[in-house]
Amino acid sequence: MDVQMFFRRGVVKLAGAVLCFLLSFTLLAACQLQSDVTLDRTDRHFAVFYSDYLIGSGVTSRNEDVVLVPPSGEELQQMLARHALTPEDFRKRVVLYGKQPERWKKVLVLVRAEIRKKRP
Repeated sequence: MDVQMFFRRGVVKLAGAVLCFLLSFTLLAACQLQSDVTLDRTDRHFAVFYSDYLIGSGVTSRNEDVVLVPPSGEELQQMLARHALTPEDFRKRVVLYGKQPERWKKVLVLVRAEIRKKRP
């Protein structure tokens, strides 16, 4: 057996193992960073808006016979204006929460707290 060939195979295996380790470490670090999401002022503001949206659509009713009625376009525009949000702000938040599910989960916790404040 050629010593140089043996050495090359060892280096390739070692490089593959190091690459796998680095990739695993990077993925673990990314997961850890994502779980440490801190909500900002805009997230809290959005939670207040979304709680009003859910209350307005009937989602929070304890009556099983309530038909859920999402706000019309005009009602939604008024609700956004009342909370000083533009449709673009709303769209950006929806995109962000789609990319950061941990942030969305924390926002939903705030939404639930807001609903409890408004509906005893």
